Amino acid sequence: MQLKLTYDDFMYKMLVFFIFVVNLSTAAASCAIGLMTAMVLFHSIKYKSWPQIDKNIGYVFLIYFTLQIIIAATSLDPQISFREIAGEVHRCLLLFFAMLYIKESSQLKNILIAFLLASFINDIVGIYQTFILWERPKGLSHWPTMFASFLLMKFPIQIFIATLSMMPMWSRILSAITSALTLLCLVASQTRGAWLAFLICLIFFIFICKKYRYVALKILAAILVAFMLLAVKYPLLQDRLTSISDLNFGTNKERILMWESAANIFIDYPVHGIGQNLFNKMYNTQYISPEAKERATKDDKGHDHPHNNFMKVLCEGGLIGALSFILLYGYFFRRFYLLYLKEQSAMAFSAGLTALLILLALQLEGLTETNMNLSPVMREYWFLIGMLMVSGNIIINGKS
Repeated sequence: MQLKLTYDDFMYKMLVFFIFVVNLSTAAASCAIGLMTAMVLFHSIKYKSWPQIDKNIGYVFLIYFTLQIIIAATSLDPQISFREIAGEVHRCLLLFFAMLYIKESSQLKNILIAFLLASFINDIVGIYQTFILWERPKGLSHWPTMFASFLLMKFPIQIFIATLSMMPMWSRILSAITSALTLLCLVASQTRGAWLAFLICLIFFIFICKKYRYVALKILAAILVAFMLLAVKYPLLQDRLTSISDLNFGTNKERILMWESAANIFIDYPVHGIGQNLFNKMYNTQYISPEAKERATKDDKGHDHPHNNFMKVLCEGGLIGALSFILLYGYFFRRFYLLYLKEQSAMAFSAGLTALLILLALQLEGLTETNMNLSPVMREYWFLIGMLMVSGNIIINGKS
């Protein structure tokens, strides 16, 4: 008997594949997105029927990308800027794919298991790099700061999985174990912005979620223990911690100088900025501070972002860019909070709260790192957000 793979089945299976490989292989994740996009276009043209997306989200993205197009049209180099917009559209597609093609509890369960297994593999690699190679862990990512961004997003999902009664017991236990490994890797990553982001998210969580305060305090205690254990072997961890408040510390001073340069660019181009992805060109050629030590060389193109999401948006997009940024992420912040209020009595750990913590972590880390220009990070971010947007309804209604 020949089994026929339907359009919806194909898209769902590709989503499972994507969430498994997004942390493990950038190329494989890109292939998955390409295949899904091609299939959606083919199916829509063939049957003359486009996917029915959430109208409110659709309007928000329409306004956002209209403003982005205005910025690119006035850019100092429109070709580079329009290419950056195309890349951002590519990353945002995952939000809609997840919302459209995750429809049943069995599908959600398999996607969460795929995510969990990939997270466990990545953390094991990070633990190996930390305790066997004695180096800053980067997992299967390109560098430690990117790994830290993944870790920040993974931890709330792991708690979400561990509290879901619909998940197999073995997966809930593995999720609890993996969350401990994730915390260990986060400490070992030496990424100070990620440390601060996690701490502030934990404080936020304690503030709004009374029933889990005791658990949150235990997590905080576990982090302190992990930090002390690693600090015995890694005295550099102590130095990294104390350097956070030292404005004269090398990388801190360089960041402040970059922020000042970004502010100067904004002053000169206040309305529409210089254009998307042009910070590198303008900073290293015209706006770099005379005091800056980290400069472009023959073998190094120099800094291509100001180590701050909002400053990047402000100098590259001006007031128009800042407006679009606040509109997009402000909308999702409000929507996630409303989801949390709706779900908190029906779910042990709300999908809305999970999404809210991921958004906060991304933006808080983005105060000292520019993580929104990292395609692997943002592809996973939008996928997880889309998955969580539909998770609550699937779990509460018990679709199977």
